[in-house]
Amino acid sequence: MKKFLIAVAGLVALAVPALAADLPVKAPPMVVNPAYNWTGFYIGAQVGWSGISDSQVLSSPTFVLPVSSRASGVVGGGHAGYNFQASRFVFGVEADIEASSVRNTYLIGAPFIPSTFGTNNLNWEGSLRGRAGIAVDRVLFYGTAGWAFGSFNDFYNGSVFSPVFVQGVSSTRNGWTAGAGIEYALPSNWTARVEYRYTDWGTYTNNLNVFLAPPGTSVDKVTQQAVRVGVSYKFGGPVIAKY
Repeated sequence: MKKFLIAVAGLVALAVPALAADLPVKAPPMVVNPAYNWTGFYIGAQVGWSGISDSQVLSSPTFVLPVSSRASGVVGGGHAGYNFQASRFVFGVEADIEASSVRNTYLIGAPFIPSTFGTNNLNWEGSLRGRAGIAVDRVLFYGTAGWAFGSFNDFYNGSVFSPVFVQGVSSTRNGWTAGAGIEYALPSNWTARVEYRYTDWGTYTNNLNVFLAPPGTSVDKVTQQAVRVGVSYKFGGPVIAKY
């Protein structure tokens, strides 16, 4: 009996490794790189170059004179907004406000004397826009459009020898703005962007009762193009998306 038990134990010892070799091996868990999630509030700052195109028609009871001019300068300020991400689609709203150095002085032709000139400048501007885009992990391709508002100064100088024909006109204007951009989420709570926008400030009429004699008007249409770079800080940390 003792010899039989020893033989059985030997057979079991030989069989266990063979059976273990036939058992399926559990694969290690697959590591999936999580995707960045753009949902959340953010604030930031931006700076860029801006150019405006100004088409005017100066008119009085005695003449009509088209005048065109261009101005350029630096714009910069701050922005704040909120994004919501659903799958790879990102929707949001953003507001910004900026100071501006956009300014230009131009000559006004006949029937005025050669020393007659005008100046147009954009003092400050802001916007309230929607944003929509597609996220590819930490890269966001987006479009933006909405309401624009800004402060303009127009200055007309009819003579360098006398202040009689000098007049300045200030106006706060409303228009629409639209553009597109690319934003990248840095390995922190910060993001960086580059954006292009076109703005149409509409058509405005300035009453020139001092500069023109007899009194007349300037019908003024302004459009703007701008390229900006900016950074934003996203509150709540770099949340991870689950697809």
